[in-house]
Amino acid sequence: MKSALFVTFAGVSLLAGCANPINRATSDNYSETCAVAESNGRLQVAEEACYRALVNVDLGNLGPELKSERLYNLGRIKRQLAKFSEAENLFKESLAIEEKFSSPSESKLGRRIMELSVSLAAQDKWAEGAKHLERVLPITSQFAGQERAYTIEVLTQYSKHLKTMNQVALAEQFEAKAAALR
Repeated sequence: MKSALFVTFAGVSLLAGCANPINRATSDNYSETCAVAESNGRLQVAEEACYRALVNVDLGNLGPELKSERLYNLGRIKRQLAKFSEAENLFKESLAIEEKFSSPSESKLGRRIMELSVSLAAQDKWAEGAKHLERVLPITSQFAGQERAYTIEVLTQYSKHLKTMNQVALAEQFEAKAAALR
């Protein structure tokens, strides 16, 4: 009896540590719902769907890469809903995960840093945001299309605000990078 109980417990423990394909499918479905709702301007629906996509990553033990992606997507929705403090925390958590990878993707890091800096600026944390934004300067040329336009706008707004804070050198650096990206 004792050994049968141990075998059952060991089997349940092994299953708990494995990725669950049902949770993966559920997370993917919620993620798709989030993307569609966002594109249709239904941000409250997108927020709920992105949240549920993230929860299923945790429930299914689906790994840090997918968790980072889901955190980032939920953070973007929270930022659009002007829930800047919540977005900040989500971007920081996603960024921390990405930084632990042995070969982190520069573009993924850059996206998270850009979004984090916008969330910080919206909370009037310009100095903290500028420190993060400085990190992304070397890789901004990798951005294209809407990401590039967004980056130009963020750099331009930071430049304007930093001038009012008497951080002229950094403001000029951001302004020059924005001009180079145009």
